[in-house]
Amino acid sequence: MTPRSQSILLWLVGGFRALRHWLGTAVSCACFAMLLANVSAATSAVANQSSGEAKTIAIFISSDFDGCYVPGVIQAIQQFTQNAADEINSRGGIAGTPIRLQFHDDEDDAKKTVEGMKTALADPQLLAMIGIPSSTRGKAVFDELGDAIRSSGVPFITEVSLNKMFAEQPNVFTMASAVDNELEVLRAFVEAGGYKRPAFIGRKNDLYTGAIGDGLTQLPNAATLVADHRLPIENYELSPVSAEAAIADLKTKAPDLLFVGLGSGPGASFIQALDEAGVEAPTFIVLGRITRILSRVQNLRGQRAFYQFGWDGVPNAYNERLRRRIWETSERKWIFNDRPAQLEPAEWARRGCQSREMPVRTVMDDKNRRAIGRGAQYRDMLSLIVEAAKRAPGEATLAERRKHIVNEIAAHKQGRRMHHGWWQDWSFTPTRASAADTLIVERAAGSSDIILAPSQYVRVAGQLKPRPVVYISLDLISISRIDTNDRSFDAEFYLSFKSQDPDIDISSIDFTNAYRAQTGKDKLLSWRQIHGGQESSRFPRNVKLYRVSGKFNFEPELGRYPFDTQRLSISFQPASASRPFLIQPPSAQSVTTPFSIDGWAALDRYVGSDQDIIPTIDRHLGEKRLVPFYKFNYTWVVSRNATDYYLRVIVPLGFILLVTYFSIFLGHARFDSTVAIQVTALLSAIALYLALPKVDSDQATLSDKVFMITYAMVSLMIGLSVLKDWGDVGKHTFVRVTVSFIQTVVYPLIAIAMMTALVAGPMFLAEWSEKLISYLGGVIGGA
Repeated sequence: MTPRSQSILLWLVGGFRALRHWLGTAVSCACFAMLLANVSAATSAVANQSSGEAKTIAIFISSDFDGCYVPGVIQAIQQFTQNAADEINSRGGIAGTPIRLQFHDDEDDAKKTVEGMKTALADPQLLAMIGIPSSTRGKAVFDELGDAIRSSGVPFITEVSLNKMFAEQPNVFTMASAVDNELEVLRAFVEAGGYKRPAFIGRKNDLYTGAIGDGLTQLPNAATLVADHRLPIENYELSPVSAEAAIADLKTKAPDLLFVGLGSGPGASFIQALDEAGVEAPTFIVLGRITRILSRVQNLRGQRAFYQFGWDGVPNAYNERLRRRIWETSERKWIFNDRPAQLEPAEWARRGCQSREMPVRTVMDDKNRRAIGRGAQYRDMLSLIVEAAKRAPGEATLAERRKHIVNEIAAHKQGRRMHHGWWQDWSFTPTRASAADTLIVERAAGSSDIILAPSQYVRVAGQLKPRPVVYISLDLISISRIDTNDRSFDAEFYLSFKSQDPDIDISSIDFTNAYRAQTGKDKLLSWRQIHGGQESSRFPRNVKLYRVSGKFNFEPELGRYPFDTQRLSISFQPASASRPFLIQPPSAQSVTTPFSIDGWAALDRYVGSDQDIIPTIDRHLGEKRLVPFYKFNYTWVVSRNATDYYLRVIVPLGFILLVTYFSIFLGHARFDSTVAIQVTALLSAIALYLALPKVDSDQATLSDKVFMITYAMVSLMIGLSVLKDWGDVGKHTFVRVTVSFIQTVVYPLIAIAMMTALVAGPMFLAEWSEKLISYLGGVIGGA
């Protein structure tokens, strides 16, 4: 055997021994990992066995009455609650026991609602129940199963507004505002508006609208309900004969205010007939939505003002909690389009289902926002139940845990304790209804915008108190000096005020995120009044206008620096809690002022609303009083202009990698030069990194990762070059060919793929992968 053959043989033997050692270590680690997994599984099994079976939480939903299509709101409820349940189970469930959700869809049929309730109550592991979005179907349930619900002790958070319906079931709550509270607001609205001759038109045999109509028979200040019509509705269609009779009576009675509770579809046809008959009194929609009604009404001749309850919060203002979650994740996860139900063709035909056009929604579409809101509310109720269940003693029985949940929910009294949810901060009134404020929105005559009515009514210490509304418009002039290290930016803007209270001006506003000087307590904020609200030929009366400039704080997200997007907000709220008011921003379409952002590009802008909770002591030092405080923010989503980074970093690093790649073609005789070039490339990349200005971040930025990949790729090339020319190993043809192939083919592919994945982001790669898979599927299918 030649010395060359001996050396190759020794190298192979050594490599085999190393491989055997590595495999032995890997097998040992694998065995140990399997042992740990078995022990963990056994421990989990013991825990689950000791804790019992998974606890059930029943959720009652109502899809379309025909059962052909699943509305987006139903999908949102299912997705939000199921995701929450998965998160809860991943953290150990409740005392080591997982939860499972059981959805009961009644398809808008009271009989199916009762059947679903019977099925839920028959489950021996039932922990709690959520849902039933209808007072009429709720009555069917409580009439037949009220005693069973009470005796079971199962905590039940429903959507029924008629709190008297479950007054005898102490374990039942509602996430909706009580009808009693809404009636108080309506009476205050009638009194403040000076109405004396209101009329009511509602659905026949509908419990919610019936309760509203009955409650309006007791009005303040000698106001009298001059007409009360309960109209029959079948298959969402209004009876023409009954509608004609009601309109004829209203035309004779000449009411000064109409309360209409027919729903959006029947309400639209009724209002169309009212307009044609010349009855133009202001109209308060107590069932249905103004936007849906007006979308179905054509060419209203009269100048009619519309009002309704603000179920979705302040108009033109997004729920800031949800908006921030949407911003932090993929928007596609937050879109809920109606979709056909999963039915067999025979069942589809039996139900008389027909295909219909399904418009694609956007995240901020009105219907999609409503779906997100409802889903978030159901998720909040689920998390409230689970948190209450976790606080029960670990050894508690199912019955004891149910009782503990009921007591915990009841302890969330208004002003005493709140559950911080995705949608809002939840607490309950003594009648076990949601303690959230009942807002009133209006569409003024001759206007197309829906906004808060000038006066609102907030419950304070059990009494309704009027609160003024301030109409504010913030028109940005410029944003400059966005400093992520200092976490601040400069902004200049126009600020307009309009309110029924003449004393409210810019001093009544507290800019909560205004930057404070390090040497003092004053905020770096200044303003100049342009118009004081007096008579003027150029400015509208009662509108105060200011030009404001200042420095504001923000919370930068630097994970993708320098290809990052940031949220720049100007937040404000009433300056004094003793003189609170609500703020109404304009619609996004009315904001037309051009503005500039130095070094950044504007992607989106919106107005958000949220609540601050101010804790203070109550009558006794050991008691806490929680005071909700509305706050608002104008927010701009901006992306950094990365042209400078491309020129100063990406292009030089690209040339560094390119030179590193070219160096491998110098040949075996120029090994020293090859390695010298590659080492120089590595040092150049390090020097470039050290020369760049640094951002103050507690996490590795995308820029850091770009340099780390560059270091890794250059170091890999150095290692491969050394391996190819390393002693006897480098003389082996197979090794040299393999290393050369990696250097010339694999290396550039890896470098390009890693840089693209890093810079373009995972969402780009996911979309590109989907397109590629779809294309390949089409090619294979065509073949």
